[in-house]
Amino acid sequence: MSGADAVGVGMIGLGTVGGGVAQLLREHAELYAKRCGRRVELRAVVVRNTEKARSSGLIDAALVGNDSTRLQQDDIDVVVEVAGGVDSAYALVADALRAGKHVVTANKALLAAHGPELFGLAREHGASVAFEASCGGGIPCVTGLTFGLMSNAVRGLYGILNGTCNYILTEMTQKGRTYAEALADAKAKGYAEADETLDVSGADAAQKLAVLASLAFGVSVVGDDVSCEGIDNLDLADVRFGAELGYDIKLIAAAECSAEGDGLFLSTRPCFVSADTQLGQVHGADNALSVVGDAVGHVMLYGPGAGRGPTASAVVSDVLNVAAGWYPQAFAAMGLTPDLHAPADKRDSADTVSRFYLRLEVKDVPGNFGRITTTLGEHGISLSAVMQHERKHAGDAFVPVVVTTHACRQGDLRAASAELKRLDAVAGTPVVIRVLDAGG
Repeated sequence: MSGADAVGVGMIGLGTVGGGVAQLLREHAELYAKRCGRRVELRAVVVRNTEKARSSGLIDAALVGNDSTRLQQDDIDVVVEVAGGVDSAYALVADALRAGKHVVTANKALLAAHGPELFGLAREHGASVAFEASCGGGIPCVTGLTFGLMSNAVRGLYGILNGTCNYILTEMTQKGRTYAEALADAKAKGYAEADETLDVSGADAAQKLAVLASLAFGVSVVGDDVSCEGIDNLDLADVRFGAELGYDIKLIAAAECSAEGDGLFLSTRPCFVSADTQLGQVHGADNALSVVGDAVGHVMLYGPGAGRGPTASAVVSDVLNVAAGWYPQAFAAMGLTPDLHAPADKRDSADTVSRFYLRLEVKDVPGNFGRITTTLGEHGISLSAVMQHERKHAGDAFVPVVVTTHACRQGDLRAASAELKRLDAVAGTPVVIRVLDAGG
């Protein structure tokens, strides 16, 4: 660190989160000095649009510039990256680490793509990377996994890690809105970006899962390792049928050990969860992470997963932990980060064993349901519940039939669904949604 009585901070970006960081450092300067034993001072902010940043009123205009080499000067101890993106952020963070600066980042996309390399670079140059804000906003997911639950062999992670998706699904389940209606409302309230693709495709949650799974299972996971299915193709009919069966629908980012303990199932996709479980009670734009450990059992971390205040809270907490000196020591001493581990042994999702929801449009004539149960039975799939609604209109030839299965291999259910689709008794493609029993 640069001086005996102050820690110098340089920041990349001054948007929503960066403004929140600057505000906290200014308003709580005395409190932070007491907690760390040293003052924490914002000394430089690097942005593209200097005019906008200088006129924002958030910080002293003299601190603003666009020369990134300012971050490598001796009076900067910690570099905070809150600009987002991957390529430009990677270059700036890598330069800071090579200069021996500790880095605090909220950038899950950067870590999902280049985490192992950046962690290794930090270790090589006697620096550290702190990243609490990258996964879950203000929820201490990273701290909980790495320090609070270090004694456990983790068996599963089940996360609601995207507030946009959770808000949309809450609107669909509680207010009966279609996906399009709920998305429009999320945009109007600022929960969804103008281009919502990263959120609703599941990619954002998959990036966060990659970071968390690396820590939880002691492996190296990147974003592309996570199979991804979004919420943009959900039918409101399935949401309603699930509710009749006592389920809520959530976008679940899951990392699970195989039954043999020799591989990971990594996925982000819509799942039904029992409405009266903890995960089923996470509504609106909130996030949650459910952790299943061999010693502790089930633990859930819950709270606001995004936004100026919550994310800035996590960023500044990381800055303070670095400033206090304990985090760099822990980073150097503990074998937690993915640069120290081999790539994850990924298991095929076909081998996932779970219960499932299956909806078919079935021709309403005697004997057809028997053909369906026979087909399922031939693939080793037994049923736990069956629900059929009457025809809406007298002339309807097909009616929706919903079944839930006992635990079965997903690959077997896929094969059975493909065979059912070929029957003249079934119209269209069967809808399959996982029913999640673990972790909640």
